[in-house]
Amino acid sequence: VDRALYESIASASRELIYSHTIAPISSHAWRVPARHILRLTTPEGPQVGDLNIWNFYNPRERLWASRTRQLQRAHVTTFDRLWSTLPYLRPLVTIVGDSLGDRGITRVHDLLGTRCDPYVNKLLTGLDYDYHCHSNLVRAVLPLGLTEFDVHDVINVFQVTGLDKEERYFMEPSPAVAGDYLDLFAEQDLLCALSTCPGGDLSTWGWAADGEAGGVVNSSDCCRSIGVEVYKIIDEKNVLKSWEGALDPGHGYSGLHGIHMKESRARIN
Repeated sequence: VDRALYESIASASRELIYSHTIAPISSHAWRVPARHILRLTTPEGPQVGDLNIWNFYNPRERLWASRTRQLQRAHVTTFDRLWSTLPYLRPLVTIVGDSLGDRGITRVHDLLGTRCDPYVNKLLTGLDYDYHCHSNLVRAVLPLGLTEFDVHDVINVFQVTGLDKEERYFMEPSPAVAGDYLDLFAEQDLLCALSTCPGGDLSTWGWAADGEAGGVVNSSDCCRSIGVEVYKIIDEKNVLKSWEGALDPGHGYSGLHGIHMKESRARIN
């Protein structure tokens, strides 16, 4: 990644063009035009958010958490990118600011886990609950013509996770404070949706056989809002003069996955 370019983007003067505060245990979907900066904030203190990202014009191109984890790392920070699914495989965003990372806080902005959902909750606890992050994201995108099948693996912003000595997933309370932020530069025209997790700051909610529902019942007083801000770069022409734009989908791969048309026709006949 061209660090000089993204440092220039991070420090450039900005104009706020959109803002929204996502209420606790809720969700919201919004557009981020290419060449703009999305800032996610914790205005009231620690709160975990589950973020989905799509290409605005083609929702089949969307965040691929596992490949991002391989190409970047399990917990992303400044200069890391979030990559899209096959057959596109190109950056959706590049991180240009991370106040937690600036303070030396690690294992945050998680790609190891995924969103909480009512199905695993029912599996583990036998209880119904309609406001897990999966359900919140479904409600956010339905008015935009998307469905439950478009909701995908997330990046858990402001969330600390890891693997214990037996390689089991665990979560810890969010270290965010009021005013923390994560800045994402849009490499494409994007649709984003974020759920303010019903686990709140995860101070009372872990991952265990009873964790998916037990935490929800008791965590409302540790649930807070997340702020959304979209900025236009004021001197875009000069700041982005070396930006090459979105990469070509598939990076020029011209094969047919081993499918040869003559052989295929012969099999049909």
